[in-house]
Amino acid sequence: MRTARLGALLLLLAGCHREAGPAASEAPGTLVGQTLPLLPSPNLRLVVEGHLNGRAVPVVMDLARPLSAVSSGCWDEKKPAPPVVGSARVPDVYAGPGGLRDWPLVRLSGLRVGRVPVGPRGMGLTDERACAVTLGADVLAPYAFTVDPLRREVTFEKSRPRSVLVAEAATPGVDPAEEVYRLELSRDPVGDWPLLAARVTQGESNLTGPFVLGTREPFSRLAIGAAEAQGFQPLETGANLPPRAYLADAVEVTSDVGVKPLVLEAGVGWRNPTTLGRLGPDVWGRFRTTVDVQGDTLVLRRPRVEVVEGRQRCARPGSQNPEEFREESCFGLHVRRGAEGRMAITGAVFRDLPEGGRVHLEPLGEDGKPLTMDCQVGFSFAPTSRGATTQHLVPWPRLAQAMPECNEALKSVRGYALAVFEEGQLPECPNACIFVHQASTRRTLCECQPTPLGDAAIPRRNNTPQPPSKKEREREPEDPK
Repeated sequence: MRTARLGALLLLLAGCHREAGPAASEAPGTLVGQTLPLLPSPNLRLVVEGHLNGRAVPVVMDLARPLSAVSSGCWDEKKPAPPVVGSARVPDVYAGPGGLRDWPLVRLSGLRVGRVPVGPRGMGLTDERACAVTLGADVLAPYAFTVDPLRREVTFEKSRPRSVLVAEAATPGVDPAEEVYRLELSRDPVGDWPLLAARVTQGESNLTGPFVLGTREPFSRLAIGAAEAQGFQPLETGANLPPRAYLADAVEVTSDVGVKPLVLEAGVGWRNPTTLGRLGPDVWGRFRTTVDVQGDTLVLRRPRVEVVEGRQRCARPGSQNPEEFREESCFGLHVRRGAEGRMAITGAVFRDLPEGGRVHLEPLGEDGKPLTMDCQVGFSFAPTSRGATTQHLVPWPRLAQAMPECNEALKSVRGYALAVFEEGQLPECPNACIFVHQASTRRTLCECQPTPLGDAAIPRRNNTPQPPSKKEREREPEDPK
């Protein structure tokens, strides 16, 4: 903690340095009460739009970074970066034991997140070429924020003590249509980043322990050393190359609450000895999630589900009658209209999909009535457990090249509604995808959500015994004939 506090002290000292000009009169605002849309992305990523001196920039939320940062790519020769006013040595989650990293500090002015001014304040300067701002724990810690994966929004409120959050569970007025889980967060003793206990299972092997709660990268990561020690088998890799990923049967944050199955990044460079890796939005993003680091609490919410005649049915969101369980309530759709005739469309499934599924959409015109079109739109999901979501901009660039007629036709659509659900995924769409099917040509085009394996299909584990690897064969004793 002493190191983290030293970094904070250096940051405050840098913030006291004043420059001449109008930026000195800029008063920082508060994010409390703000609801900001996340920038469109197939995977859930905590990135919102900001403005740096009038220029639109992506702003990434990263609770595992103690110090906020700005990239050097936000300036050029015509508009050079502000001068370095000092340095800060802060803990780095990707460093080795007791690892610290030195950051040059600049005093950043003119930054707004949404409409809220942030600063002027000291920030670390990175050498990234793309312009981006990262908000670390030094900015985010005073807030509790709720991420809605269907609406793709983040809402800020004041942090509250854990005792208050736990007491709310016993008070009347809790939504009977929701399951709510209040999990305790701990803190890394050096870096102070939030930790969440989880269990990762693969066959007979399992790992249970603390993971860094990640909000920057979309994927979870499993430390390769810990995985190998417990006998986890990586997915296939190229010759003489380290593993790329592990396929876990389940990642659970409490009993039977998590994701089944899940591909995790192989943490080849994960050298943090006190944790087993990182839990990303591919796990906690299956829920409407509230993160309160100062309150040491993670709250997960999802619709209640009951099984009727072998099929899962979901409670209607916001319903005060818990008896209203319907299959159609297990699907969600959110449409946000954007520029140039494109829309960000998000689909969600709140029940298990043991064989995958297809959610067909109905296009709507300006008057809100259905349109008859040759081009059909829908979502395809791989076999997975509850809470899968994916978001896509429609139309997308490749659609204009491969299906120009559908690309033009979809520009006239003013909205979408849920239509029909079918069991089973599309062979052409291996992961969580959006698809367009042209009936006249019988062609289907997808844009799919990447995984740690890229766009490759997620393999399915089976219980068939596998032959020994080459290394294992070399270790076997010779047959004494």
